[in-house]
Amino acid sequence: MYNESVFNILKVGIDSMEIISNILHKPETNNEIHFIGNTEDEISFVNSKIKFLGNGNRLIIERGSKFKNVTLNFNGNNSLIIIGKSNRNATMSVSVWNDNTFFLGRNYSFNGLARFILSEQKNLFIGDDNMFSSGVVVRLADPHLIYDVTTQKRINPTKSVYLGDHIWIGQDVMILKGVEVGTGSILGAKSLVAKSIPSNVAAAGSPARVVRKNVFWARPSVHAYTEKETVESQNFPDGRFVYTPKGSTAKHFAKIEEQLNTATSVEEKTDILTPYLNVTSKNRFFLPVPPEKKKTFLDRIFRKGGKK
Repeated sequence: MYNESVFNILKVGIDSMEIISNILHKPETNNEIHFIGNTEDEISFVNSKIKFLGNGNRLIIERGSKFKNVTLNFNGNNSLIIIGKSNRNATMSVSVWNDNTFFLGRNYSFNGLARFILSEQKNLFIGDDNMFSSGVVVRLADPHLIYDVTTQKRINPTKSVYLGDHIWIGQDVMILKGVEVGTGSILGAKSLVAKSIPSNVAAAGSPARVVRKNVFWARPSVHAYTEKETVESQNFPDGRFVYTPKGSTAKHFAKIEEQLNTATSVEEKTDILTPYLNVTSKNRFFLPVPPEKKKTFLDRIFRKGGKK
Protein backbone atom coordinates (compact mmCIF):
# COMPACT_ATOMS: atom_id res chain seq x y z
CA MET A 1 0.00 0.00 0.00
CA TYR A 2 1.30 3.48 -0.92
CA ASN A 3 2.31 5.53 2.13
CA GLU A 4 2.76 9.17 1.22
CA SER A 5 4.52 10.16 4.47
CA VAL A 6 7.13 7.41 4.10
CA PHE A 7 7.62 8.32 0.43
CA ASN A 8 8.19 11.98 1.32
CA ILE A 9 10.80 11.07 3.96
CA LEU A 10 12.67 8.88 1.47
CA LYS A 11 12.45 11.56 -1.22
CA VAL A 12 13.90 14.22 1.09
CA GLY A 13 16.77 11.86 1.94
CA ILE A 14 17.53 11.13 -1.70
CA ASP A 15 17.35 14.80 -2.64
CA SER A 16 19.77 15.80 0.15
CA MET A 17 22.35 13.07 -0.53
CA GLU A 18 25.79 14.22 -1.59
CA ILE A 19 28.26 11.77 -3.14
CA ILE A 20 31.92 12.75 -3.28
CA SER A 21 34.33 10.74 -5.43
CA ASN A 22 37.09 13.37 -5.47
CA ILE A 23 38.64 13.46 -2.01
CA LEU A 24 39.72 17.08 -2.52
CA HIS A 25 36.13 18.17 -3.21
CA LYS A 26 34.66 20.24 -0.37
CA PRO A 27 31.16 19.14 0.69
CA GLU A 28 28.38 21.46 -0.39
CA THR A 29 26.15 20.22 2.42
CA ASN A 30 26.60 20.94 6.12
CA ASN A 31 29.33 18.32 6.54
CA GLU A 32 33.12 18.49 6.83
CA ILE A 33 36.22 16.78 5.42
CA HIS A 34 39.52 17.56 7.15
CA PHE A 35 43.09 16.48 6.39
CA ILE A 36 45.78 16.18 9.05
CA GLY A 37 49.43 15.18 9.10
CA ASN A 38 52.41 15.88 6.87
CA THR A 39 51.39 18.22 4.05
CA GLU A 40 53.92 16.53 1.74
CA ASP A 41 52.13 13.18 1.96
CA GLU A 42 49.49 12.50 -0.68
CA ILE A 43 46.16 10.73 -0.32
CA SER A 44 45.25 8.04 -2.85
CA PHE A 45 41.49 7.70 -3.43
CA VAL A 46 40.83 5.07 -6.11
CA ASN A 47 37.33 3.90 -7.05
CA SER A 48 36.11 5.22 -3.70
CA LYS A 49 33.34 7.55 -2.53
CA ILE A 50 31.89 9.38 0.44
CA LYS A 51 28.13 9.57 0.86
CA PHE A 52 26.64 12.29 3.03
CA LEU A 53 22.97 11.84 3.91
CA GLY A 54 22.51 14.15 6.86
CA ASN A 55 24.23 17.07 8.54
CA GLY A 56 26.91 17.90 11.08
CA ASN A 57 29.14 14.94 10.13
CA ARG A 58 32.93 15.09 10.06
CA LEU A 59 35.51 12.98 8.17
CA ILE A 60 39.17 13.29 9.20
CA ILE A 61 41.81 11.64 7.01
CA GLU A 62 45.52 11.56 7.75
CA ARG A 63 47.63 12.41 4.73
CA GLY A 64 49.45 9.36 3.43
CA SER A 65 46.28 7.23 3.45
CA LYS A 66 45.49 5.00 0.49
CA PHE A 67 41.90 4.11 -0.37
CA LYS A 68 40.79 1.52 -2.91
CA ASN A 69 37.17 0.43 -3.33
CA VAL A 70 36.18 2.28 -0.16
CA THR A 71 32.70 3.59 0.63
CA LEU A 72 32.14 5.83 3.63
CA ASN A 73 28.40 6.15 4.32
CA PHE A 74 27.24 8.97 6.59
CA ASN A 75 23.59 7.93 6.85
CA GLY A 76 22.58 10.28 9.67
CA ASN A 77 23.75 13.29 11.64
CA ASN A 78 26.69 14.31 13.84
CA SER A 79 28.90 11.29 13.25
CA LEU A 80 32.69 11.20 13.13
CA ILE A 81 35.08 9.05 11.08
CA ILE A 82 38.85 9.27 11.64
CA ILE A 83 41.25 7.27 9.44
CA GLY A 84 45.02 7.12 9.94
CA LYS A 85 47.65 6.63 7.27
CA SER A 86 49.13 3.41 5.93
CA ASN A 87 51.41 2.42 3.04
CA ARG A 88 48.84 -0.27 2.21
CA ASN A 89 45.35 0.19 0.76
CA ALA A 90 42.24 0.42 2.87
CA THR A 91 39.43 -1.59 1.24
CA MET A 92 36.26 -1.24 3.27
CA SER A 93 32.68 -0.12 3.61
CA VAL A 94 31.92 1.97 6.71
CA SER A 95 28.34 2.86 7.62
CA VAL A 96 27.63 5.35 10.40
CA TRP A 97 24.26 6.77 11.39
CA ASN A 98 23.51 9.25 14.19
CA ASP A 99 26.22 10.25 16.70
CA ASN A 100 28.50 7.32 15.81
CA THR A 101 32.29 7.39 16.00
CA PHE A 102 34.57 5.25 13.83
CA PHE A 103 38.34 5.34 14.41
CA LEU A 104 40.92 3.43 12.35
CA GLY A 105 44.57 3.82 13.36
CA ARG A 106 47.71 3.58 11.24
CA ASN A 107 49.50 0.87 9.23
CA TYR A 108 46.48 -1.36 8.58
CA SER A 109 46.13 -3.80 5.69
CA PHE A 110 43.10 -5.30 3.95
CA ASN A 111 43.11 -8.42 1.77
CA GLY A 112 39.54 -7.83 0.59
CA LEU A 113 36.48 -5.79 1.44
CA ALA A 114 35.73 -5.41 5.15
CA ARG A 115 32.36 -4.11 6.36
CA PHE A 116 32.02 -1.97 9.45
CA ILE A 117 28.41 -1.28 10.51
CA LEU A 118 27.82 1.13 13.38
CA SER A 119 24.48 1.72 15.08
CA GLU A 120 22.60 3.58 17.79
CA GLN A 121 25.12 6.20 18.94
CA LYS A 122 27.88 3.64 19.65
CA ASN A 123 31.54 3.52 18.67
CA LEU A 124 34.01 1.33 16.77
CA PHE A 125 37.67 1.85 17.66
CA ILE A 126 40.48 0.03 15.81
CA GLY A 127 44.14 0.51 16.75
CA ASP A 128 47.34 0.32 14.69
CA ASP A 129 48.97 -2.37 12.52
CA ASN A 130 45.89 -4.55 12.15
CA MET A 131 45.60 -7.09 9.33
CA PHE A 132 42.17 -7.81 7.85
CA SER A 133 41.60 -10.77 5.57
CA SER A 134 38.69 -10.82 3.12
CA GLY A 135 35.06 -10.92 4.19
CA VAL A 136 35.52 -9.45 7.67
CA VAL A 137 32.39 -7.93 9.23
CA VAL A 138 32.13 -5.90 12.43
CA ARG A 139 28.70 -4.84 13.65
CA LEU A 140 27.51 -3.16 16.83
CA ALA A 141 23.84 -4.17 16.76
CA ASP A 142 21.68 -7.26 16.19
CA PRO A 143 20.10 -5.01 14.60
CA HIS A 144 16.37 -5.67 15.17
CA LEU A 145 14.61 -5.33 18.51
CA ILE A 146 14.27 -8.24 20.94
CA TYR A 147 12.09 -8.11 24.06
CA ASP A 148 11.56 -10.27 27.14
CA VAL A 149 8.14 -11.96 27.04
CA THR A 150 7.43 -11.43 30.73
CA THR A 151 8.65 -7.87 31.25
CA GLN A 152 8.27 -6.63 27.65
CA LYS A 153 11.58 -4.82 28.14
CA ARG A 154 14.20 -4.68 25.43
CA ILE A 155 17.07 -7.12 26.04
CA ASN A 156 19.43 -6.53 23.11
CA PRO A 157 21.17 -3.16 23.56
CA THR A 158 23.66 -1.99 20.97
CA LYS A 159 27.27 -1.97 22.24
CA SER A 160 30.59 -0.50 21.07
CA VAL A 161 33.50 -2.62 19.80
CA TYR A 162 37.20 -2.01 20.54
CA LEU A 163 40.11 -3.69 18.74
CA GLY A 164 43.68 -3.12 19.93
CA ASP A 165 46.93 -3.04 17.94
CA HIS A 166 48.54 -5.75 15.77
CA ILE A 167 45.57 -8.11 15.48
CA TRP A 168 45.28 -10.64 12.64
CA ILE A 169 41.62 -11.02 11.68
CA GLY A 170 41.13 -14.04 9.44
CA GLN A 171 38.89 -14.65 6.46
CA ASP A 172 35.13 -14.28 6.97
CA VAL A 173 35.42 -13.39 10.66
CA MET A 174 32.39 -11.67 12.17
CA ILE A 175 32.86 -9.56 15.31
CA LEU A 176 29.70 -8.73 17.23
CA LYS A 177 28.62 -6.01 19.64
CA GLY A 178 30.40 -5.44 22.94
CA VAL A 179 33.60 -7.26 21.97
CA GLU A 180 37.08 -6.13 22.97
CA VAL A 181 40.15 -7.76 21.42
CA GLY A 182 43.53 -7.26 23.05
CA THR A 183 46.69 -6.35 21.17
CA GLY A 184 48.67 -9.12 19.45
CA SER A 185 45.96 -11.73 19.02
CA ILE A 186 44.73 -13.88 16.12
CA LEU A 187 41.09 -14.48 15.15
CA GLY A 188 40.86 -17.62 13.05
CA ALA A 189 39.00 -17.87 9.74
CA LYS A 190 35.19 -18.00 9.89
CA SER A 191 35.14 -17.26 13.62
CA LEU A 192 32.08 -15.67 15.19
CA VAL A 193 33.51 -13.43 17.91
CA ALA A 194 30.80 -12.69 20.47
CA LYS A 195 32.95 -12.37 23.61
CA SER A 196 36.11 -10.42 24.37
CA ILE A 197 39.52 -11.90 23.56
CA PRO A 198 42.73 -11.17 25.55
CA SER A 199 46.18 -10.32 24.16
CA ASN A 200 48.62 -12.76 22.51
CA VAL A 201 46.14 -15.60 22.04
CA ALA A 202 44.67 -17.45 19.07
CA ALA A 203 40.87 -17.71 19.07
CA ALA A 204 38.70 -19.64 16.65
CA GLY A 205 35.30 -21.23 16.26
CA SER A 206 31.64 -20.28 16.34
CA PRO A 207 31.36 -18.92 18.91
CA ALA A 208 35.07 -18.13 19.09
CA ARG A 209 37.08 -19.39 22.06
CA VAL A 210 40.75 -19.23 22.93
CA VAL A 211 42.47 -22.25 21.39
CA ARG A 212 46.05 -21.31 22.28
CA LYS A 213 47.65 -18.83 24.67
CA ASN A 214 51.04 -17.11 24.55
CA VAL A 215 51.36 -16.77 20.77
CA PHE A 216 52.18 -13.92 18.42
CA TRP A 217 52.16 -13.41 14.65
CA ALA A 218 54.21 -11.56 12.02
CA ARG A 219 53.21 -10.14 8.61
CA PRO A 220 55.43 -11.97 6.07
CA SER A 221 53.38 -14.31 3.85
CA VAL A 222 54.70 -17.85 3.39
CA HIS A 223 53.06 -18.48 0.00
CA ALA A 224 56.17 -17.87 -2.09
CA TYR A 225 58.79 -18.95 0.46
CA THR A 226 61.82 -20.83 -0.76
CA GLU A 227 63.17 -23.71 1.31
CA LYS A 228 65.83 -21.38 2.70
CA GLU A 229 63.22 -18.83 3.80
CA THR A 230 61.13 -21.57 5.40
CA VAL A 231 64.13 -22.72 7.43
CA GLU A 232 64.97 -19.15 8.45
CA SER A 233 61.38 -18.52 9.57
CA GLN A 234 61.48 -21.22 12.25
CA ASN A 235 62.73 -18.74 14.85
CA PHE A 236 61.74 -15.12 15.33
CA PRO A 237 64.58 -12.74 16.17
CA ASP A 238 62.99 -10.75 19.01
CA GLY A 239 59.97 -10.16 21.22
CA ARG A 240 58.54 -7.09 19.52
CA PHE A 241 55.08 -8.67 19.28
CA VAL A 242 54.94 -9.97 22.83
CA TYR A 243 52.72 -7.70 24.90
CA THR A 244 52.68 -7.25 28.68
CA PRO A 245 50.94 -5.08 31.30
CA LYS A 246 54.02 -2.80 31.42
CA GLY A 247 52.96 0.72 30.45
CA SER A 248 49.35 -0.29 29.85
CA THR A 249 46.33 1.39 31.40
CA ALA A 250 43.76 -0.83 33.07
CA LYS A 251 40.40 -0.81 31.28
CA HIS A 252 41.75 1.58 28.65
CA PHE A 253 38.91 0.82 26.23
CA ALA A 254 36.29 1.50 28.92
CA LYS A 255 37.87 4.88 29.58
CA ILE A 256 37.76 5.84 25.91
CA GLU A 257 34.13 4.73 25.77
CA GLU A 258 33.25 6.82 28.80
CA GLN A 259 34.91 9.89 27.30
CA LEU A 260 33.10 9.47 23.98
CA ASN A 261 29.75 8.92 25.68
CA THR A 262 30.08 12.10 27.74
CA ALA A 263 31.30 14.23 24.81
CA THR A 264 28.64 16.63 23.60
CA SER A 265 29.95 17.46 20.13
CA VAL A 266 31.91 16.14 17.16
CA GLU A 267 34.65 18.59 18.11
CA GLU A 268 35.03 17.05 21.57
CA LYS A 269 35.16 13.55 20.13
CA THR A 270 37.83 14.69 17.67
CA ASP A 271 39.98 16.00 20.52
CA ILE A 272 39.57 12.70 22.40
CA LEU A 273 40.54 10.42 19.51
CA THR A 274 43.14 12.14 17.33
CA PRO A 275 45.93 11.68 19.94
CA TYR A 276 45.51 7.91 19.48
CA LEU A 277 47.01 8.22 16.00
CA ASN A 278 50.34 8.59 17.80
CA VAL A 279 51.26 5.41 19.67
CA THR A 280 52.48 6.33 23.14
CA SER A 281 52.88 2.83 24.54
CA LYS A 282 53.53 -0.54 22.94
CA ASN A 283 51.23 -2.15 25.51
CA ARG A 284 48.53 0.53 25.51
CA PHE A 285 45.72 -1.91 24.65
CA PHE A 286 47.00 -4.99 26.48
CA LEU A 287 44.21 -7.24 27.78
CA PRO A 288 45.24 -9.94 30.26
CA VAL A 289 44.08 -13.53 30.05
CA PRO A 290 41.35 -13.91 32.69
CA PRO A 291 42.18 -16.29 35.55
CA GLU A 292 40.68 -19.74 35.13
CA LYS A 293 37.65 -20.44 37.28
CA LYS A 294 38.23 -22.98 40.02
CA LYS A 295 36.31 -26.15 39.38
CA THR A 296 33.77 -27.08 42.01
CA PHE A 297 33.37 -30.55 43.50
CA LEU A 298 30.33 -31.17 41.24
CA ASP A 299 32.30 -30.03 38.17
CA ARG A 300 34.98 -32.60 38.92
CA ILE A 301 32.41 -35.35 39.44
CA PHE A 302 30.60 -34.65 36.16
CA ARG A 303 33.91 -34.40 34.30
CA LYS A 304 34.95 -37.80 35.58
CA GLY A 305 31.53 -39.20 34.72
CA GLY A 306 31.86 -37.92 31.14
CA LYS A 307 35.09 -39.89 30.66
CA LYS A 308 33.54 -43.24 31.49
